[in-house]
Amino acid sequence: MNDVICIVGPTASGKTSLSIELAKIIDGEIISADSMQIYKDLNIGTAKVTEEEMQGITHHMIDIISLNSDFSVADFKKICYEKIDDIIKRGRVPIIVGGTGLYISSVILDMNFEEQEIDQKYRDMLYKLAENFSNEYVYNMLREVDEKSANEIHPNNLKRVIRALEMYKSNKTKSEHMEEEKERINNTQIKYKFKLFCLKLDKEILNERINKRVDKMIQEGLEDEAKIVYKLPNCTAKQAVGYKEFFEYFENKIDLNKVIEDIKLKTRQYAKRQMTWFKKMPNLIYLDATNTKDKIIEEIMVNIYEK
Repeated sequence: MNDVICIVGPTASGKTSLSIELAKIIDGEIISADSMQIYKDLNIGTAKVTEEEMQGITHHMIDIISLNSDFSVADFKKICYEKIDDIIKRGRVPIIVGGTGLYISSVILDMNFEEQEIDQKYRDMLYKLAENFSNEYVYNMLREVDEKSANEIHPNNLKRVIRALEMYKSNKTKSEHMEEEKERINNTQIKYKFKLFCLKLDKEILNERINKRVDKMIQEGLEDEAKIVYKLPNCTAKQAVGYKEFFEYFENKIDLNKVIEDIKLKTRQYAKRQMTWFKKMPNLIYLDATNTKDKIIEEIMVNIYEK
């Protein structure tokens, strides 16, 4: 059985710096599990690790596609398994690090993503309806046919809403697929031994970290990065916190202070959703993110090499 370490946690909890220090000690390589860091040109709003911060540690799944490209959870899972195999084959330790819960779950649970034939005309029609009438209009279409899935998807996450509608059109709702998937997972033998660690912080401390991070992003030029996203049609990043809050500002409907406060609020809400997702993961080991890195790494090492 091959060990794969996973470090998860809410945004601004310190996953990046911790994973780099750990990798230096155990001869590891890092696989990013962040749904936005895969995109080129999105650096500030995604808190993407810099070359200097990497300190020579190899990072995978960062800057791998353009903003106009499609990339699914199934794509991530496939490439991630390839990276894990390659890293282990070279005698190193894979460390999966990120805050995108579905990406992490897809790998540790070996989730099955059936190949679904795309009805491009139907997809284009749904995007057109969203453009002409609003995202909520298309979201309500989903709610009418698959309320359970609708309750799990944000109305503004148009890409996921449309995928759920496409699944319904193919005679199987997204919720039905997920129920079947749970049954399959329970009977599947995973070939890796995943060690899951989650950084945890008190709400007040985490909120303070988030607020400071947003202020830093603004100073570093987040607005210019958001303009790039704003000008692109139907790219996934349009739904990402830190970018979409600028759109009304670019249209002279709100001021910059409102944008900043909205980003802080939405990021805090996102962090809460992340923790809700992580709590459902199997055999999760919580780590106090307020401890020193040395102490946290010591705790990780004890759990990794326990007899």
